[in-house]
Amino acid sequence: MQRNKERSIGFIIEKVSQWRKLYNGFYDEKQELKRMSLEDAATMVGVSKKSLDDYLSQIRLGRYNGFDFNKNKDEKVGKLRYFNKELKNK
Repeated sequence: MQRNKERSIGFIIEKVSQWRKLYNGFYDEKQELKRMSLEDAATMVGVSKKSLDDYLSQIRLGRYNGFDFNKNKDEKVGKLRYFNKELKNK
C-alpha cells in the first residue's frame, strides 16, 4: 500500500480545528447544540482519528516550544515533527 503525500501544516491545523469544533459542539440551524464523538467527527472531517490525535499532539508541542506556524504553514508536517523531535533530544 502506497502512503498518501505528506500533508501541509496549514491543512492539518484546519482539519484538527474542524474536528475539535464538531466534538466540542456547534449549533445547528434550529439553534440546538449538537455534539459528536471524536470518531464520528473524524469521519466527518475525512481524516482518521489516530492521525488527528497525532496532529493535535504535534501542534500542541510545537506551540509550547515556539514553532512559527504562520511562517511554516505551507511546509509539510514532517518539518513540525522534526522541530519537536530535535527539542526533545536536547
